[in-house]
Amino acid sequence: MNFDVGTIAAIFSTTGNTLVNLDENTTGADDFSGELLIYTGDVISAIKNAEDLPELPDIITKGVTDKISGAARVSLIMASAWLPFIQAASPAKYRTALKYLGQVLRQLLAGKPVPPMPAEIKAGLTPAKA
Repeated sequence: MNFDVGTIAAIFSTTGNTLVNLDENTTGADDFSGELLIYTGDVISAIKNAEDLPELPDIITKGVTDKISGAARVSLIMASAWLPFIQAASPAKYRTALKYLGQVLRQLLAGKPVPPMPAEIKAGLTPAKA
C-alpha cells in the first residue's frame, strides 16, 4: 500500500470542510471539529512540504464545551485512526502539534469538553513572525 501524505492531508481538510458546513452557525462542536481537521490537514501539508506550521484558527484555541455526535463523530473516529501513523512518521518539530490534535480528538470522542488551549501549547504552535 502506498502511503501518500498529501492524500491524507486532503482527506482531513475535506472532512473538516464538511463539518464546518453542516449548519449555518460558526460555533459548536461541529465547527470546532471541522476547523481542527482542516488545521490538521494544513499541518500534514506543511510536513510534506517542509514548511513552518500554519496559523492556528482562533476557534481551536478557545476550546469547546458542546459534544460531538452523529456523522461528525464518525468523521473524528476515522481521522483519529490516522494520526498515530502520521505522528510517528513526522519530523520532531511537528510532533507537538500532532500530539495535541490527537488529544483533542480523543477528548471530543469521549464526550469531554475541550478547554482553551494552554499558553505553552499555543506558543509552540504559533509560527514565528518574520
